[in-house]
Amino acid sequence: MRLVIVASNWPFPGHTVRAANVVVFELTRALAAQPGMTIGFLKVGVGLEGEPGPDAEELAGLAALAEAGVDILPEIVLPMRTTQGSPFAKLLNPKPEHFYPYVDHDGGAIARTLASWNADALMVPWSEWLTAACSTVPVLKFAYYGNPDHKAGYMRTLHDRRLNGWSLGYVRLRLGLSRLEQVHNEIMRRYEVLGDVAANDAEYYARRGHPNAFYIQNVWIDRFGERWRERRRALEQATPLVIIGNVGKLGGTANRYGLDYLGREVLPELRKRMAPGTFRIEILGSGELEPGIRTPLEGPDVVFRGFVPDIDEAMLAAHVFLCTNNATPFKVGHTRYLHAWTLGSCVVAHRDVSLSMPEIRHEENALLGRDASDIADLIVRAGQDQALRNRIGSAGWETYLTSFRAETVAGYIVERLRHRSGCGELRHNG
Repeated sequence: MRLVIVASNWPFPGHTVRAANVVVFELTRALAAQPGMTIGFLKVGVGLEGEPGPDAEELAGLAALAEAGVDILPEIVLPMRTTQGSPFAKLLNPKPEHFYPYVDHDGGAIARTLASWNADALMVPWSEWLTAACSTVPVLKFAYYGNPDHKAGYMRTLHDRRLNGWSLGYVRLRLGLSRLEQVHNEIMRRYEVLGDVAANDAEYYARRGHPNAFYIQNVWIDRFGERWRERRRALEQATPLVIIGNVGKLGGTANRYGLDYLGREVLPELRKRMAPGTFRIEILGSGELEPGIRTPLEGPDVVFRGFVPDIDEAMLAAHVFLCTNNATPFKVGHTRYLHAWTLGSCVVAHRDVSLSMPEIRHEENALLGRDASDIADLIVRAGQDQALRNRIGSAGWETYLTSFRAETVAGYIVERLRHRSGCGELRHNG
């Protein structure tokens, strides 16, 4: 089978770049190693001809893929477009072009490029606009997807309303998002196969009528292998208890929710249990928080480190990796759990993370709490018990090796594509 990975990000395996770059690189590399598969890689961007191309690190990523047998196709740069239709038309009769300006009825330049390469199928990883743009390309299509397009906007408006109060703009935005949801599901049903990296979102698509929506695991890169053990021993200090409280941009919807919960709910409980100076929560990631989120996090026991060039070292030096994002209404899958597992981190989270990533299990590969009080208890327990931290961290790494390596997930993707094309049996059901 001839499969083209159509991506909006350049592939690169470094941990200091956006997760999408890592995922694109790892999936493309692993798919090229699958028997009977010929893989092409097509980067599609939007802008002006002659704008800067890939940088040195991204070129190195492309070279590594080419060495692995991937055919690197010439980049397509689509001219800038704006959405069509008036607000009134979007409300009464929403259409794809009202929300996704790069959808062509015949697949446009992307379809022509794939036809010249004799592609049998395409896969779009983690890109809302490009998934829409490829929805009319006349080949077998696989969407490797994350959040439904309206979900983040809807949840952000709810959070903004709680932080800043009600406004008329809130009503208009809710109406617009409801129409976006309608059109988005129409587009996703054009994909013969839809694998979503959050189990609850895969169930959402199935309920909305997609016949081949299923849960598929996310991927990450295992940078250190077994060497994480020695590096952790070298970097961890006895005191104070260091807790990673966030990774990634502070203004992201999931991170805003998680940091709000951390400051308002978990931190007060933790301060009841631990004396000043005995613990430190490190917030990693660039950007700013609204005062309503930032203020509860102020204090000597919380450090905003900003962008951290060597995020691996920061995570290896921490005793606990805490993620409270899924304690909130915005429940999604995250690669940060996989990143933490590849470093042997002791993961502490809310039990609802299992709704999105069922492989995360309490007392097996993570410590999962029912509420903020329970989460604080688990942090204290982990801080006092190095053997527990080692056991949870080792089990997390084993879970990563078993379920989340790109080679494993690539096998599932190929199996689904071959089954849908009538050339193979379906043994893995997500």
